Amino acid sequence: MGMPSDRQLDAPILAAEPLVRRVAAGETAVFQELMAALWEPCIGLVRASPAMRGLSATDDDAREVVTRLMSKLERDSHRTLRLYVDWCERHPDKSFADWLKITVANVARDFGRERRGSDVRRAPNEPGSKRLLNEFAQSLPLDDIGARPPMTDAQTARQLLEFARSRLPASQLGALEAWLQGADYDGIAESQELTGPEDAKKLIRAAIAVIRREFGGESEAT
Repeated sequence: MGMPSDRQLDAPILAAEPLVRRVAAGETAVFQELMAALWEPCIGLVRASPAMRGLSATDDDAREVVTRLMSKLERDSHRTLRLYVDWCERHPDKSFADWLKITVANVARDFGRERRGSDVRRAPNEPGSKRLLNEFAQSLPLDDIGARPPMTDAQTARQLLEFARSRLPASQLGALEAWLQGADYDGIAESQELTGPEDAKKLIRAAIAVIRREFGGESEAT
């Protein structure tokens, strides 16, 4: 059998959209039903993903990508699904299928990079989210919070975004939030309706430059 067409994949994805909204509204028990509804369509999206080409990807690889996707959707009390609702309001001409394809593409791309045995190659001074989070965690004022508690990257990212909300314009804040969640420049450009990945990179660099100036790190993200 060949791969299902986009229309065949879209139908069950669109049918699951009401479940997404219920989970986003706080009906956490519905997530298991949502996961069951999306599993096979997402397997189809992963198999068709350009990021999986050239990897000799197996069915196990496709299942691994979808498992990672579901973990992403479940993490932090289904925060990504709540962000979908906000995204949908900003893009009334787009559907849940459009959003899910972007999200799947990002997860598959990350998996593909891992399988190829190398991280994303950056120029020596190009910022990385892990580095920024570490810098921010180290800069938290001890006088304000006492002994600095151990924090996960997710906790640090939440604090960083809270710090950034009153300091960044909406476009930079939205791009920074997506970047900290693991989106690449292509995905950010599409979600923010930018011309291309270079524009997304510029937004991220500008946001990081402001934040570093504020919390006393490097003066710019070159």
